[in-house]
Order: sequence, then C-alpha cells, then structure tokens
Amino acid sequence: MNSVIPISIWSRGLINCFLIKGTHKHILVDTGVPNSEKKILKQLVQHKVNKEDIGLIIITHAHIDHFGSASCLKDILKVPILTHEFDKEAYLNGRADIATMKLNRPQWWLFRQIIKNQSTKPFTPEILLKDEQVYDLSQWGVQGKVIHTPGHTPGSISIILDHGEAIIMDMMASGILLGGVWLHSRVKHPPFHDNLIALKRSFDRVLSLKGTMYYLGHGGPVNRSQVIKYYDKYLKDI
Repeated sequence: MNSVIPISIWSRGLINCFLIKGTHKHILVDTGVPNSEKKILKQLVQHKVNKEDIGLIIITHAHIDHFGSASCLKDILKVPILTHEFDKEAYLNGRADIATMKLNRPQWWLFRQIIKNQSTKPFTPEILLKDEQVYDLSQWGVQGKVIHTPGHTPGSISIILDHGEAIIMDMMASGILLGGVWLHSRVKHPPFHDNLIALKRSFDRVLSLKGTMYYLGHGGPVNRSQVIKYYDKYLKDI
C-alpha cells in the first residue's frame, strides 16, 4: 500500500508538504516557502528516502507557501513538475495571483498585505493538467490519481489514493492561526479562498470518492467525519 509521509516546513502542522511512497518511484507533493529545499531533503534522509528515488513533484496550487521551492527542487531532483493549467501564470512569473486570494475573515487582510509582494524563482511545469483532466499515478507505482479541485485557487488539484487517503491541501484547514499548533480536530477555513461555490463542488467530488483520511496544507490530518463537519458548517448552505 502506498503510504503518505508528512514533510514539515513550519513545525506542528503550520505548513505541510507530503511524500507519497510508490513501488517504482516516490512523489513529492508541494515544496513549501522559498528556501525550504534543504529542510525537505533532510527529512527525506530521515525517512530513508534517496533523492534519486523521487520521480515527480506535484504542486497543488499557486500560493508561495506551496510552490516556493519548486524550481530549486526541480533542479536538484531532476524530475518533472505537475500542475494545473489554471494556475500556470503564477508559476511562470514566480508570484501568486492576489486577485484569487479572497479573505475568508477580515482579520487576514494584514497577512495578505505581508505576502502579496513575495516572489520566488519561476518554473515551467512539464505536466500541465487541462480542465477536468484526471491524471493516473500508476506509472510511478502509486495507486491513485490527481483531480482538479478548484475553489481555493482556480487551478487547485488534489491527490486521491485508492486505499482511502487523500491530499486536499488548502481546500480546508484545522487547528488555530494558519493551521496546526493545537486543536487539530477543529475544522476551519484557511485564510483565503477564490470561489466558495467552486469549492463546494470540489468537496462534493472528493467526498463522492469515499476517502477515509485527508491530509491538509495547514493542520490536519482529518478524518471523513471532520471533512463533513467542515462542509456542513461552511459550505452546505451556499
């Protein structure tokens, strides 16, 4: 069975990346803030994973805390990067699209002001999903797929594994502040979403696939009942 290994960028779940172990190659999901490459490589060593055994990088969406070190890790690992076409411009210019970062609560305004001018080294994705295209991960020895789950950003994607685990990153969060720290069972919005109606549809799709454990970019992991609790609290009546 393919296992999901958390890779910590900021401790206690504040910012997470993940490694999916495959029977042929492994997959790195997201790359953290800029200059996270050494921290990620160190944790791969701690998990007894050789960097030569990484076959693919997946970037789930175009916010700097998720693609900040993508270009550097692409050069180090010498592997392709998979993204969705709707977030492509951010990757090509190394900046998140602030227009899609709509506040979920007014108090996140200052946080957006702090990060709106952040930039990183740009990159060009080798594998670009289009529209509702589904990407099969079996060539990497991973039994699962990548699907388009817009709402947080137009090009947000999620990884759904056949055995019931899923990586949905910033579709939701848990804990306090940015996520994590404590109260991991407390479901919440992340600071931003682009389109809550699109997000609701994406949750409908994810929940229809009958997952049991969901890994998040901030906080988590959460089980199916916690995801449904989030859906009922924030999205059901939209």
